[in-house]
Amino acid sequence: NIDFSIGLFSDKLYSILSLLFLCATFHSAIAQDPTISPEFFSATDEITITYDVTGTSLSSLNEAFIWMWLPDKNNTNAPSNINPASLNATLTDQAKFKKVNENGKTLFTIQLTPTTFYNQSASEITKIGMLLKGNDWSDGQTSDFITAASQGFAVNLNAPTGNYGFYAENDIIPIEISASEIATFQIYLDDVLLDVESGVTQYSNSHAVINDGLAHTLSFLVGNGTSEKSFSYSYIVNPATENQPTPAGLIAGINYSADHSSVHLVLVAPNKENVFVIGEFNNWGLDDAYLMKKDGDQFWIKLDNLVAGQEYQFQYLVEGKIKIADPYSEKIASEFDDPEIINENRYPNLKPYPQGQTSEAVGYFQTNQEEFTWTDDTYQRPKKEDLVIYELLVRDFTDLRTYNAVTDKLDYLESLGINAIQFMPVMEFEFNLSWGYNPFAMTALDKYYGTEYDFKTLVNEAHKRGIAIILDIALNHQFGRNSLVRLYNEGLYGNPTTANPWFNTSARHDFNVGYDMNHESQYTKDYVDRVVAYWIEEYHVDGYRYDLSKGFTQRNTLGNVGAWGQYDASRVTLLKRMADVQWSVDPESYVILEHFAENNEERELSNYGMMLWGNENHNFRNLAKGNNVNVSGLSYLAKGWNDPHVIGYMESHDEERVAWDLGRSSSASLAQQMQRLKLNAALFFLVPGPKMLWQFGEFGYDEELNNDRLGVKPTRWEYLDDPERNKLFQVYQSMIKLKTQTAILNKDNFQWSASSEIKWIRYTNESTQIAFIGNFGKGINTFDQLILEPGTWYDFFSGDEVEVSSEFALRLAAGQFKILTSTPIDNFIEGNESVVLSKEQKIDDFSSAVIYPNPVMNSFFLRAALPISAIEVLDVKGRQLKIQIIKTDQNRFEIDLSGVANGLYVVHYEEGNVPRQQKIIKL
Repeated sequence: NIDFSIGLFSDKLYSILSLLFLCATFHSAIAQDPTISPEFFSATDEITITYDVTGTSLSSLNEAFIWMWLPDKNNTNAPSNINPASLNATLTDQAKFKKVNENGKTLFTIQLTPTTFYNQSASEITKIGMLLKGNDWSDGQTSDFITAASQGFAVNLNAPTGNYGFYAENDIIPIEISASEIATFQIYLDDVLLDVESGVTQYSNSHAVINDGLAHTLSFLVGNGTSEKSFSYSYIVNPATENQPTPAGLIAGINYSADHSSVHLVLVAPNKENVFVIGEFNNWGLDDAYLMKKDGDQFWIKLDNLVAGQEYQFQYLVEGKIKIADPYSEKIASEFDDPEIINENRYPNLKPYPQGQTSEAVGYFQTNQEEFTWTDDTYQRPKKEDLVIYELLVRDFTDLRTYNAVTDKLDYLESLGINAIQFMPVMEFEFNLSWGYNPFAMTALDKYYGTEYDFKTLVNEAHKRGIAIILDIALNHQFGRNSLVRLYNEGLYGNPTTANPWFNTSARHDFNVGYDMNHESQYTKDYVDRVVAYWIEEYHVDGYRYDLSKGFTQRNTLGNVGAWGQYDASRVTLLKRMADVQWSVDPESYVILEHFAENNEERELSNYGMMLWGNENHNFRNLAKGNNVNVSGLSYLAKGWNDPHVIGYMESHDEERVAWDLGRSSSASLAQQMQRLKLNAALFFLVPGPKMLWQFGEFGYDEELNNDRLGVKPTRWEYLDDPERNKLFQVYQSMIKLKTQTAILNKDNFQWSASSEIKWIRYTNESTQIAFIGNFGKGINTFDQLILEPGTWYDFFSGDEVEVSSEFALRLAAGQFKILTSTPIDNFIEGNESVVLSKEQKIDDFSSAVIYPNPVMNSFFLRAALPISAIEVLDVKGRQLKIQIIKTDQNRFEIDLSGVANGLYVVHYEEGNVPRQQKIIKL
């Protein structure tokens, strides 16, 4: 069991560490602004852009490229925006910087004309976004820089920068302003004129800060007589936070008023001194009216005079340094992710991120939101033991990658017979194309796949079909953009500090990714409870699959995987508490754990009412290849559990596909491979208890996982048009519906044998008995155990009568199986064509022989599990070749083709006295 869990979590580690690496490199942006000459330019002017990277990691780059976009035009990319740049030098050469080392400085410089560089007219180019990057993102890059192309009179406020600042007593604020023409410069403090200077293009001054605990605003008005430009900058010294009790009934997060005109905001932030609310309602600056009141370890404020139904973007500014979205925001604006979402119109009418006004994640609030009309009042979720769960990644399920596209496929899933969909995480995660295990905002739906309305529609439509919705949820860890991480961490996205009440400074267990949550902290418990209740109440989901639940512990086993899996009383207590809270919200909701701890711990959690993942991938990959293994772990009985709470699966997102493994290790035909997968499926679904299949397993999806583990995978819906793959789909369909739509597979009447090459299952119901017999070996096997009562039985797939006597024996080819019933029953397959064996296939058609290599250079090998004889090689005209055949081992031969011309040949041989033939190519 320990070896098994190590293998599984190694997969998980590989996948998430890859994400973590991407996050780390993505956030390695260096805050370095360029200089642009001339300072004021039009879109048709040639400009020189220079980055001084002296003393930074970017100085080691041999080549760098400029990445440019148009913020005012839905962040339209320049044609040269290609990553890695080396993919298309024809386009990216124009974006390559010249590296210069002079006077001890390392500079990257480039000359370009915006209209030519963007291939856009001057009227389309207003604001210009840019950054410097290496050939690939992993090489590093600077932070975003936004400037503007001049259209007439232009002004730059060079100092102070940003919208606001926090200062100490006696600090001086420098003021530097430049204009493109001779102008008049007016400086105001809180609307009182401080200074005026006319007839110049450059203005310099300074301001001594006022230390009175209040926010002050410096305003700058610059005009040339016909046009004016204005700027503002707010500052404060030692904010005077008021202590006042939080109004009764408020909870952490956003609290809406009944009259839709106001909200109360509550932020839990122990040991912080002051918090401002900044947003579009105060121009993202400091205002005393938006300084939150303090009550113990939380801050609160009431915002009035809101427009009902209007979306507002906002952040908390904590101690003048940390900008975060509300930890319970139901919608997040991202400077990194939203431009692509807007460009592709993946979330219609999405308000753009406030570029140039702030940075980091931004939250939303909206009073009087339109209520979704639910019509799932009569929906009844499936019993735990009857669940057939379809694990689904929205990103890779359709080429559209949207919630709506999944909704359009619900008829397909209903026809397959599944009664639950388990979505890989859809909570807001870092980047747009992800598996979702890098979350940072746990009550916000990720916008790349569509809107909140779209996902609610998907849930509602699934419920109307009797399909439950289960969310995969990652609460072992969070990633760096998480607001609760950033409240107490090192740097912008760094490690949590010891002051953080939600997160450990370092992981307590192996295979952790992101930042490890402290589940024994009451702060974490409160957060988890809110998150778990939210999706059930707001989106009507039916339960959760808790990712890496074995990590919900404070016992330090780092470096000792075996100890991590041992019984942990504290972890059991935490998980029971968490389940109790979930069941207090919805008593019948599902609690599923990806756990893989010692059986005594899993048994206790199962007996408490939770279900646990049961990984049988390794076993079913072996069975598909004809390597016999015992699969008794599919059954809760073998584990000594009281209830069928093991969710067995042949594949999940973490393992290589059975079909891929079979295809790469076998020279069998597609029909033969699909037959082995049918055999697997029949056994798998006939064992009592909940089951899970990973999307597309029903038609033999065979793309390799680890060639690009986290990369987007092709959908292969066209596989359903292949007759052999479609037969596999029909076997899945038949087995699933037998489980979900009948009472025949009654766990109380279940018996089986899972150890030998021929495996059998029977259900001895009073009304209808059913038996499965399958040959999982590589050769012909005869089954002669008397597990069937003598009399007339019926082939489940063909409907043919089968007479069973006391001397009954069933001869099965490798990969062949039979399902027999005591009375005729519906097999849920349309038409009469056999899906188990094609009409032209006979019992002996399933060969274990392998020819390799093919194509052949000089010689090839022929080996099989059964005796090989009568080997000959014929050309395409049927003429036998005179060649040397050497027996190298029992049932293994080497055939020398070194003297044979290149071309196509046919190898004839007998395997166990059965004639065979295979084609080979000589190169």
